[in-house]
Parts: sequence; structure tokens; C-alpha cells
Amino acid sequence: MVEGKKRVERIPAAWVAEVRRRVDAGREFKQAVAEVLAANAQLLVLERQQGGR
Repeated sequence: MVEGKKRVERIPAAWVAEVRRRVDAGREFKQAVAEVLAANAQLLVLERQQGGR
């Protein structure tokens, strides 16, 4: 994605394994960030239920 738009590029066959590895790593990172944000939201809800800020 570039500036919020999908973009397709052809890559040399020799790069396929490395590009795939990096794409997979990016997806794993994105998922990990989503899990942290969800956990933070749950903590905020618990804090408010216990009379915190």
C-alpha cells in the first residue's frame, strides 16, 4: 500500500522468498500491535469499572 492505495509491482524471481518473508513479518507485526491495542482497551475498561480515572 502506498498512501492508502494498493499498488502492484513485479519483482524478480530471485527476490520472491525474501519479499514473502518480509510481507509475513509485516503481517505478524500488525497483528501483534492489534493485540496490544485490544489489551490496552480492556485494561482501560477494567480501570473505569473499578472507579479509576
